[in-house]
Amino acid sequence: MKNKFLLIILVLFLVAGCATPMVASLEKHKNHYLPILNPHKGLIYLYRESSYVGSLRGLYVDIDGKRSGALNSGTYFVYEADPGERVIVVENWLGKAPYRIVNVEAGKRYYVKAGIKAGLWDAVPYINISDKEEGRRAISDLVYATMKQKDLQKN
Repeated sequence: MKNKFLLIILVLFLVAGCATPMVASLEKHKNHYLPILNPHKGLIYLYRESSYVGSLRGLYVDIDGKRSGALNSGTYFVYEADPGERVIVVENWLGKAPYRIVNVEAGKRYYVKAGIKAGLWDAVPYINISDKEEGRRAISDLVYATMKQKDLQKN
């Protein structure tokens, strides 16, 4: 009985491991993002610091219900947003997706950190709003990477 239970647990871990998305296919850029100053828009910098935990998983980011980009370990991208309330969601393959709301003002910059923390059975995504200094410091060490237009469609 004990062996059957262990076998079932092993199979469950195997199935869960095979069902999770891997790193996102991103185009890495040699230079950092250079903002085009548009006084009628706000910029949202979304980033994920380098970490061993969850490094083989990509995080897909939706803004206002639309796929806007993805983050691998050590990358960031920038979203040009119209003023107003923006709902930023990190897709979670296990359940309720974590989200944050950013009230965007024209001409301002916002920094949103996403990542993966170790959970009991699997890695769990998280998302937090960072202050300006922390965000700038983190992004200086990361790679600017974007999704190809064709990949921005949700599967």
